[in-house]
This record gives sequence, structure tokens and C-alpha cells, in this order.
Amino acid sequence: MTSQNLHIGPDSAADRYRLLRSIGRGGEAVLYLAEIELAGGSEPVVVKVLDSKTTITPDIFDRISQKWNEQAELLRFVHRPGVVGVREHFEGPPIHRPGESGTLTGRALVLVMNHVDGLDLRDWRAERTLTTAAERREVMRTLEQLADVLDWLHSGKATPSGRQVIHGDLSPGNVMVDAHGQATLVDFGLSKLTADHQTAEVWFTPGYAAPEVFDGKRTPGADRYAFGAIAYFLLSGESPPSSPEQLARAMQALPQIAALDAEQRSRITAIYAYDPAERPVSLTGWMKDVRHAVVSTTSSTSQRATAVQDAVPGAVPPRPVVAPVVPPQPAEPQSASTPPAEVPHVPAAYAPTYALHATPPPEPAGSRPGKRKRAGLVLGSVAAVLVIAALAVIGVQLLNGKDDKGRDQAASNGKAESTASDGTTPEETPTPTPSESESTEPTPDPTASGTAPAGIAANIKAADLTVMTPVSDLGNFKVGSAKINTKQYGAAFIAQPDCNDEAVTEFDLNREWKHLDFTAGIDDGSLQQKGRVTVSLDGQPAAFSELVELGKPITKSVDVNGALRLRVKVDMGCDNGTVVIAAPQLTR
Repeated sequence: MTSQNLHIGPDSAADRYRLLRSIGRGGEAVLYLAEIELAGGSEPVVVKVLDSKTTITPDIFDRISQKWNEQAELLRFVHRPGVVGVREHFEGPPIHRPGESGTLTGRALVLVMNHVDGLDLRDWRAERTLTTAAERREVMRTLEQLADVLDWLHSGKATPSGRQVIHGDLSPGNVMVDAHGQATLVDFGLSKLTADHQTAEVWFTPGYAAPEVFDGKRTPGADRYAFGAIAYFLLSGESPPSSPEQLARAMQALPQIAALDAEQRSRITAIYAYDPAERPVSLTGWMKDVRHAVVSTTSSTSQRATAVQDAVPGAVPPRPVVAPVVPPQPAEPQSASTPPAEVPHVPAAYAPTYALHATPPPEPAGSRPGKRKRAGLVLGSVAAVLVIAALAVIGVQLLNGKDDKGRDQAASNGKAESTASDGTTPEETPTPTPSESESTEPTPDPTASGTAPAGIAANIKAADLTVMTPVSDLGNFKVGSAKINTKQYGAAFIAQPDCNDEAVTEFDLNREWKHLDFTAGIDDGSLQQKGRVTVSLDGQPAAFSELVELGKPITKSVDVNGALRLRVKVDMGCDNGTVVIAAPQLTR
């Protein structure tokens, strides 16, 4: 607990900032709401204090002090909406009462930031249920603001030298949203600069920390993982699971994401990849898929449910529908129980069914009201015709439903009825043998062997091998994105380095494919520079076996015509590099 009688400041003005109350922690530092006297009044600020008493040794404090000062000074160059402004940083006396700074021992590191008036993301989310389209769009706008500013910080455009700025501890508590809906990243005091910074101190927020953070490493990829965790929190209202695998499964289970196809789900959950290199580089691009899921998919699903409810066969429509053509009649005020606005938008897939429930066309604009008595008689007659027509339509629908259910039975009994006319009872009619039936041949199963090998339909002329199911498993391969000779590939088999094993996997081709095209090489980030790739068919001598080297990819087309089994192998050893088989594609 703090007191308004506690102050902190640099050696030259030790009482500059009056601490009002503690508002949180960041690593081993404490955040305070404070105020400074300016021009006869006070202005709020946020002060972050790391006291030397919280550190292990003076040497560690000195090292942290040097890094902190470098980072804080560079952050003063960052000026943009969405990033908190840094006022100053200094090393000075620890927290003290006015005029008593000289009586205390020890030192403190202090970072002073502008105060952002608003709610942190956790409290902001608690006020929203996401049951309305407006709230879902509001969440999307907030995430898109954060994605845009993070992409900017990671691009190097934020600093004069072009160095990347990494937040290092993204979480809902470090994002503030003001009354105008502007989201701002705060608490940059422990952020790490440069693309790959190793530190002995592990400071993180559980659930939002990427796996590499536990090793003391912070990268732009770690910020992206944390951003993905924030997205899950905003969409679900729940804290993210602690492991990448659990978080990916939880994200896929959200109704908005589950409604997408497998490829879209895979693109979204890639942000939770264990390997930072497999996470999407552009958060702004990633958000396009999320927006499609949250806004487009949710609204279309709602519309589809409405259309299905309106189009259920046998359901009584709310009012008479599609009547025989009737000459235009004088306009009459429409009943309040049947407003035209009741007809919802219907997706094309349901349009033919819903056409039976359409609103009759409006009366011509130039119609004149006739005499009341005659108009009443005419409208009464028209209403009677409409009711009869509606009942007829409903009856036809019901009869059609019964006819559909009984059509197969009637067809199968046709022969029995004809035999009965010759004096044979239906019970005595023998069951038709396959030779007597006109339609005994079964419908082909698209997943049966010979029709859809490895789960790919026969009418598909090309298939990405990385999405096909292996005979057993992927062995020491994994599927992900990789860069070979500066070219980025989105789908590739990546051999996992292992000194005592090899990477081998096999696929069932079922004699349905003709060529396998791929590019083989060494990942640009590999520590070693060579490796061997072998492709063989049906246990025969290798159809392809070559040594690949860093910066020298090989593009190959292997003839697989008539092959049953495809085997892909990478020789592995301690001196072999990370071998990549990129964009492997089968063609018929």
C-alpha cells in the first residue's frame, strides 16, 4: 500500500513524482499511478520502479540498469497512437518520504510513462458479451489496432536506426482502451530490442508467454504468440491455456473458428506454433482470417439458421404465400401483423425453397382506391382465393413429403402388384435376384480404394502431399513453412535434426498419380549446410537421391506413374542441416 507522502525522482529532484497507489507489476518492477506538479497543477503519470532490493546481486542490478536505460532511451523515439509515450527514465534514490531521500541506501531504476485514461483489456472485455454484431466488430477493431502497431514496431520503422522493438510481455493487463476505443500498448519498460535478445531473467504472464520465453528469449515471434493468446481471450472471455497445443485446440473449438474449413483453421492456429519461425509474420494479414471467422461466418450462420427455419417443409408460414395471378386490386392499408420487413435475406442455397414463402409484389403506385363496399367485396374474394391457394400449397408439400417417403416402397412393390393381377399374392412374390433388378449395382464410395487414394477425390488433378495422410506417421518430419535460398514456402516437409536417426515417411499412391514435383534444399536458418534427400517407389531403387546444400535448392519432377507406395527419406546426422522438401505436389 502506498501513501501520498511517498515520492521518487532522480538525484537532482528526488521528490519530483508523488506516488498515489500501486496499479500492477511488470516482472520484478512495480507500477504506480503518480502525479507531477506542473504550472501550479498536477498531472497524472505512470511510474515503473525496480528497486535494487528486489534483485539478487549488485552485478545483476548494474547489468539490468544498463539495458533498461538503453531500451528506455530508444523508446523515447517511438511516437505513434497505440504506443504509450515515455517521458523519462533515471536511476535514483528508492521510494522515500519527502526530504528523506538522502537517509536511505540502495538505488532504484525508474521509467516514467504517460497515463492512459481507460480500462485495461481484461476489464474492457468483462463489459462485453459478444452476443451482438456491434460488440464483435468492436473486438475486431481493437485487435486490428494492436496488430497494426505490433507489425510497425517489429518492422523497424519505429526507430531511426531501423531496429525492431519487441514488447516482451504482452497481456491484457498491458493494453489500455480509452473512451474513444483506441487501444494502447503500455508497460514497455522491460521490452527487448533487436530481433533475438537472450536474457537471464524470465519475466512473463502465464498463458501469454511463448515457449521460447521460458528459455529467457524474446523475439517478434514471441510477441505474435502473445497477440494470438490475447485474441483467444477476447473471443472466448477465458484465460488462454498454458501450452501451444492446448491453446490451438481451444481456439479451434470456438464456434466461430470451428465453422471454417480445415485450411482456414490451420492458418489461424499457426500463430500458436511451437517454433517461432512457423508463426505468421504479418499480424495484420492474420487478422483478415479472424475477421472473416468472427464477423462474416457468424452473421452468415445466423442468416442460414433463419432461412432454414423459414424453409422447413410442412411448417405453417406466418401468412398466405404465392397465390395464383390476380389482377391488381385497389391498395388497402396492410395489417400490422404482416409487415413486409418480416422477410429476411436468404442465402442462395435456400432461395428455391424460400421462394414459396415470398411476399407478393407491391401494388402499383398509381392504384386508386375504389368505393369502400365494392373494394371490401373484391378484397374478401381475393383473401378467400389466397387462403385456398395457401392451403393447397401446404397440402402439396405434405403430400410430397409422404410421397418421398413412400416412393421407394412403391417402386419396390411395383412388381408384386403386377404379379398379383395374375392371381399370385404379394406374399408369394419371390424377392428379385440381382440379375432381375435394374438397379442392383451399388453407388461408388468416393473414399473406397481405387476411387479416392489417400483421401483425395478422383476428380482432383493435383494434390499437396503435405495435406495427405501418411501410411503410418510423419516420422521425424513436420509440416510447416520454411525459407530456402531467400524464398518462403508455405507448405513443406521439414526434417527434424537428430544425430541418431533418419526422417522417413510413406504415402499410399494407389496407382492413381503420375508425377511428384517438389523443391529440396536446406533451410536458410539451418546451422549445418548439407543433407541428402531420397525418394523411392514400391521398395525399388531410389527414383531420386541427391545431396542438397545451403543456398542451392533442387527442383525435381519424379515419375510415380503406376506406383503403389511413395517413400520419402532424409539421412540425418549431427553434421546434417535442416532439410526441407518444399511444395511437394502430386499430379494425375
